[in-house]
Amino acid sequence: MISVLQTCQPRPEILAGTFNPEVFTASLSPIIDFYRKGRSSIDHIYTNAQQFFDEATYPTQGLKTTLTEVFSRIAGDMTVPAIHRLETAFGGGKTHTLIACTHIAYQGKKLEGSIGEILDPNLLPAPGSVSVVGGSSNTCAGN
Repeated sequence: MISVLQTCQPRPEILAGTFNPEVFTASLSPIIDFYRKGRSSIDHIYTNAQQFFDEATYPTQGLKTTLTEVFSRIAGDMTVPAIHRLETAFGGGKTHTLIACTHIAYQGKKLEGSIGEILDPNLLPAPGSVSVVGGSSNTCAGN
C-alpha cells in the first residue's frame, strides 16, 4: 500500500510555513462585491473564477448535479427544479456551490475551458445575460 505521504504532496505554502488558513473561510458576499465593485476582501482563489474552478474545486456529484439543474433551468428546461435547498454538514460545500453558481452566472461561456468536467458547456449562459441577486447568505440567478 502506498502511504499518504507518497500520494499527497503538500502545497508549497504549507512547506514554506506561509500558509494562511483564512483562505478556507469562504463567503459569498465578497464574491458578489467583486463582480459589482471590482474589489473584494477575500482571497483571490475565490474571486478568480478560472483559478477557483481549476485549483479550488473538486467536482463532486452533488456540485455537478446542482450546477446542471440550476443552469438547465436558466436555459429554459422547466423539467428541473426551480428551487434548491442546499443541506450539508458544516464544511460540506454549500458556500462553495453558491460561489460556483455566481461565477458561472456572471461569466458563463468565458469559463468553458475551466468547467468541462463540472458542467456541460452547452449550459453556460452568455456573459452578462443572467441577473444575480445575493447577499451575505444566499444567491439567486435568473434570466
